Amino acid sequence: MDIRRLECFLAVADHLHFGRAADALSLAQSTVSQAVRGLERDLGAPLFERHTRLVRLTVVGQAFLPEARAAYDALASAYERARALAREQTEELVVGCPPELGQMLVSRAVPALRRLSPTAVPTFRQLPTLRQMELLRDRRLHAALCWTPELDDTFASTVVQHGRLVAVLPDRHPLGREAEVPLGAIADEPLIGWPREINPKLYDRFAEALRRTGKPVAPAGTVVGGDNVAARVLAGFGVGIVFEHQARREPIPGVRYVPIAEAVPGLDRHLVWRVDERHPALPGFVRVVTALFAETEGLRPVGA
Repeated sequence: MDIRRLECFLAVADHLHFGRAADALSLAQSTVSQAVRGLERDLGAPLFERHTRLVRLTVVGQAFLPEARAAYDALASAYERARALAREQTEELVVGCPPELGQMLVSRAVPALRRLSPTAVPTFRQLPTLRQMELLRDRRLHAALCWTPELDDTFASTVVQHGRLVAVLPDRHPLGREAEVPLGAIADEPLIGWPREINPKLYDRFAEALRRTGKPVAPAGTVVGGDNVAARVLAGFGVGIVFEHQARREPIPGVRYVPIAEAVPGLDRHLVWRVDERHPALPGFVRVVTALFAETEGLRPVGA
């Protein structure tokens, strides 16, 4: 049986008017008329008496109506139950993150989240901070993990990690053998950093920390990516600045990574979400990620 034909029959039976039935279904009146005539052909009898100003059910139509309505309602109910079950089985949670977190989130956050929310299916999109916040504002992400974002009343957030900066030095640089290097000791070196447009707020926090050293700053250029900074250092352009997570774990001949002694205020990784976000798996994800950063070796959690 064609469900649309049944739906059109029920609408005409409710309104006893083909035009009003068509309006209720957002269909053309000709479509409703054709559907009812097709059903009448299937049944072998007319369901309505049609007059110029009057439409009423025939005897066959009156007998067919209650069982047709019950069948339609049962089918609609089954359809909605199936849709609800499908939603419960796959609740996609879309999260923005930088590339360095992908492996940790997949290997550790996903299993922990599934224990809390078995129907949640996380999808991670690797994006820079500004793009994450744009998509979060547009409701195309449910949460974002990003550095020093611009926040307003639209968002809720929690700091999950304090950032630490690392100097990238030529192997023979006098400071290369130190355990830590003061920011002031490299402030007047030719510095290779990251472009301001990548994250203006983050850039400005670091620039302010440099100004507080009282040393004249000598920018030597900007580049995206820790390995590209190391390449510029090897080429003799100056001293590089990267985040701790960008420092290479494997040694690069000719380059040394030395932590900067001072913490730069406000260089924090935030977990951000909209205050009106109602995804059922979001509270569990916030708990999982917060705990994960607090216990993961090699990262610097809040309070470290």
